[in-house]
Amino acid sequence: MREIIRSLSLNVTTTLAIGNNKVSLKKSLVITAGLLASFSSAASNISLAFNNDNIILGYDLEMKEALKLKGDFLQTIDNGYTADTGLYAFQDVGSTFFELGAKAVRMDNDNGDGYALAFGGLGGLRLTQEFSVEAGFHFSPEILAFGDTENYTQWAFRANYELMPTASLFAEYNHTTVEYKNMPKERLTSDFLFGLKWIF
Repeated sequence: MREIIRSLSLNVTTTLAIGNNKVSLKKSLVITAGLLASFSSAASNISLAFNNDNIILGYDLEMKEALKLKGDFLQTIDNGYTADTGLYAFQDVGSTFFELGAKAVRMDNDNGDGYALAFGGLGGLRLTQEFSVEAGFHFSPEILAFGDTENYTQWAFRANYELMPTASLFAEYNHTTVEYKNMPKERLTSDFLFGLKWIF
């Protein structure tokens, strides 16, 4: 796993160009790879989800028996980007699983840019061995938001289908809004996305 991560940090020089926004992913991936390499992992995955207007890169790393590090990078076609990373306690019992924790969020969007510390988590249910559903929520009040940001809210719903032990397909609805100072609430995304998750 560490060799794979080192390879990613050395070799990935992908540049994501969407409309007039051109975002270099190399720096983000190198930082993420450094974080992942510093922990001994029980399991981890990398995911990619997209539609016509958005793309989301995500990672999820189990650090210990009931603790994980995870994050996402969201790039929109016409409204900048949002990046986050967080620490979560999790429990997996029978057909149910839960996560609870907090994430640091960096936003650079049309109406402003800033930071937030958002608390939340997710809950899920395995309906069959291959198929599962989950729902997540995060919120940051004004006191935990900085820069131009005043409030951050995210809802996410996902259905997963395991193709094989190392790969899953999923469909996701992601609704993310942010309030900036002296500006109306801005919807960063409210869309369905389709993706693939690779499990290591």
